[in-house]
Amino acid sequence: MNFIPLKFPFPKILQAPVLSRALRISGLSEKVRFKQDSKFISRSLRRLQVNQPFDVIESPNNGACFDQYDFLSSRSCIRIATTDKEHSEINGTTPTPYLDNLFKAERRTFGKCPNLVTHTFAHRDNICTEYNLPAEKFTIIPLSVRIPSEDEILHESNHTRPKVLFVGRFEERKGIDIVLSLIPRILAQEPDVEFRLVGSDPKKNYEKKFVSQHPQLSDQVFFLGEKRGLELEQEYKNCTLFIAPSRYESFGLIYAEAMSFGKPTIGTRIGGIPEVIEDQISGLLCNNESTEEFSEALLLLLRDKNSRIKMGAAARKRAMKCFDFDNLVIETEKYYTKISGRRR
Repeated sequence: MNFIPLKFPFPKILQAPVLSRALRISGLSEKVRFKQDSKFISRSLRRLQVNQPFDVIESPNNGACFDQYDFLSSRSCIRIATTDKEHSEINGTTPTPYLDNLFKAERRTFGKCPNLVTHTFAHRDNICTEYNLPAEKFTIIPLSVRIPSEDEILHESNHTRPKVLFVGRFEERKGIDIVLSLIPRILAQEPDVEFRLVGSDPKKNYEKKFVSQHPQLSDQVFFLGEKRGLELEQEYKNCTLFIAPSRYESFGLIYAEAMSFGKPTIGTRIGGIPEVIEDQISGLLCNNESTEEFSEALLLLLRDKNSRIKMGAAARKRAMKCFDFDNLVIETEKYYTKISGRRR
């Protein structure tokens, strides 16, 4: 089966013969500016189709304002993460004519494209409500993570002092302000705990403010900046538990990443997060903005080693069953086969 990806995330499927030609326009979705670029992309895709026909075309939602559906009809799909409208609302962005056009393009394209994919049922329902779409247009395919081998897992008995890990951009949406407000309270009750904070903070505003207010905690609170790849995996491996009090996630990949390393996770009861973390089983869910609940959840897991071990084992089991990369590839291939009309 041939298909063309625009900024497509699955290397195993990218081995399709059309890839070399697809790469000429792959990534243009970042530069799409409505009608002008939409027409250019459509013309480019038509030329590719003549040289070597393909069966499916997929785009991410941040490149969704081109008319791919006009010539592939039922064989096109859009994989939707957090929409531009959701980003704008969550971040409190001031409306502009550009954003208005972007939202209109998003609405138009989601309405016309026959096949939509997203990661959780909660996110599907939000999009259906916002854009008045039928749920039948959607297929749910969760995001995936690499499942580390058992040799890569650091078990509880090997820890020195407990390490609490946060991963995410330093912005209100990700709840870094909640984490920072919790730290002095937790350390006052559990002084032998280390907090490791991973994420970009370009202006160092959060770090500067915290350090100036709590200089005595410099050997227990570490601002590590942005980490990727093996460096990030090492943080997941070495932590005791994971917390991210995000105010919204359509899925929450960071939770699945921590769970794959067998770590109990603490998240927010909002968006798609409850479809990743099973409350009281693989982790703990707290109500949005409730610093009291997050504090209680942290203290519970820090003080109860047996609960940590039990939840961590359940978390890894769930990650292996639901979020393994190979499973996602299989589900995506099945989906492509279905919408292309081909038989396996």
